Parts: sequence; structure tokens; C-alpha cells
Amino acid sequence: MNLTVHHLLFTLRAHTLVHLGPQAGAQIRGGLWAALREFACAAPSIQGDPDHARHCPMCRLVALETAESARGVTPPRPFAVRPPLPASPGQECVFHSGETFVVGINLFGEAVDSFPYLCQASYRLGELGLGYGRGQFSIERIQAVNPLTGATRDLLQGQRIVALPDQPVTDALVQQTAQRLPPDRLHLRFLTPTELTYQGGHADRPYFDVLIARLLERCQALEEHYTADPTPRAVWQERYQSLTQAAQQARLAEHRTRWVRVKSGSRRANSVNAVSGFVGEAVVEGDLEMFRPWLVWGSSLHVGKNAVKGNGWYDLNSRR
Repeated sequence: MNLTVHHLLFTLRAHTLVHLGPQAGAQIRGGLWAALREFACAAPSIQGDPDHARHCPMCRLVALETAESARGVTPPRPFAVRPPLPASPGQECVFHSGETFVVGINLFGEAVDSFPYLCQASYRLGELGLGYGRGQFSIERIQAVNPLTGATRDLLQGQRIVALPDQPVTDALVQQTAQRLPPDRLHLRFLTPTELTYQGGHADRPYFDVLIARLLERCQALEEHYTADPTPRAVWQERYQSLTQAAQQARLAEHRTRWVRVKSGSRRANSVNAVSGFVGEAVVEGDLEMFRPWLVWGSSLHVGKNAVKGNGWYDLNSRR
């Protein structure tokens, strides 16, 4: 797949009480939107125009629209938040003055060019405040990390950006990592609420064929919107048909998941939306060789609804 993912870690120090909800990604995404809008959008009145969105850093990150949206198809956002995780799913995250916490942001494909704007927005968000009561914070550290190789690089020195992200997850690394996974049994741990659409509703657990279908759709959409040379749609259609059919033969051998109900409020839209989903662990068994690269991709891209807000974040290993 012709896509790259840059994993960024922002270490933040609370200056006042930072009180976040049970799924803090929604608040972080909303805060970044507000901060970016202050300085990065030159023409807020035409945010829906696709030509404007291609060149505006704020719209490209959090308000992208294309011609397809008029037909009811909204393109995926080019990043995913990785929020601080509560001690137990469903609990709220609270950081007292002086404590540090880490926010991850994954940038997809060409969106890495927006990194300087993202840093400015994070600094401004610390001044505006985040979460209930608008807790203030400062940035202590920004790192580029590669979860597949373990490589890290500091991008911030004092208050100055000294390097650009240069540790991307690439297709070559994904293929190498996939080859090291067993072909018959994989363990997935869903860290944030994951909602997979299924037959007009949602799956109440990580059924493997549903997971693979939603993951392939996400991979195709991200590659199509955020790379210069996407794979032809005909190839994706063939992949989808063959892989989703084969996925029906795999078995959800174990699942220790539960549904977490979470709501996200939007001051911008004056609305409340559900960001619920299942969390927990699952073990899949069967002939998994052909699925391993896609599952590795998913561990960087997230899967399912509300991925931009941090939902659908899972990790993958071969625990037996």
C-alpha cells in the first residue's frame, strides 16, 4: 500500500487541573480544531470548498471536504488522535497541576507537511485550555516514534522545533513486521472504543470478517486521499472481495470485550454524539497469513467510526 504513517508523541505538563472524559480523544480533536482555526485558516467562509481545503492546513487536518461529500461520502481525516488512556475503560482521565501526560497523533501520508501547524496548534491549545474547566498545559517534549522498529527522535529543543518527523511506518516495514507474526493465531487488544458498522447497525464484538472489511475500506480511503500515487480502485475491489470472503473462515476463538458507552460534545456544532464501542481483548485463529499486513496497518491507522477522535485504536501481538 502506498501510504506512510508518522507517529508523534506530545508530552504535556499540566499547569492547572486537566480533567478529560473517558475517551479524551474527542476533546483533544475538538481543541485542536479550535486552535487551528484561530491562525491557520485564511478563509473560514469557504471552508467547504475543495480547492481551498487542499491548501489550507487547518482544513486539510480537521475540516477537509471534497466533492464526494455532497453525495454523502465524507473523506477520512488525515490523522488520528491517540489519547491518554484511563486506568480502566469508561473512567475519566484527570491530571493534576505538575503532572505530565502523553498525547499521540498519527499523521497519514501527505498530512505530515502540516506538522509545524500542528505544533503551533498544540501550543495554543495549552493556553486556551483543554477538557472540563479548560485545564492549561505546556509542551515538554515532541517525539517521532516508529512502533515497528522502536526508533525515536526528539523534534523539540526548548521551545524550538529542531527536526521534522522522519521515522515513518512504511509498507516495507509493515510487510517485515507481518512476516514475524504467526500465521494461525493472533491476539488483538482494543484500547479505545471501537465501533464497526455491520448490517445497518454495529458489531457488538470484533467479528473477524467485519473487522477486515472495515479495515480494508479505511486503508483504501486514506491511500486514495493522502498519497500521490494510490492503488487503482479495481485492485482494491479485488482485494476486498477475496479477503472478506476468506476472513469468514477465521474463528474468533476468544473475546473478552465489553461495550463502553461514551458521548462527545461539540461546541462548534452544538451537538452531542456517541463515540461508544467495544474495548478489551480478542484472539483470532485460522489461516491468517494473508491478513497479517492489513492488521499491522490497522494498528497504526485505527479502524471503525470516529478514528480521528482516537476510537478504534488496537495493538497486535502473537500471545499464545
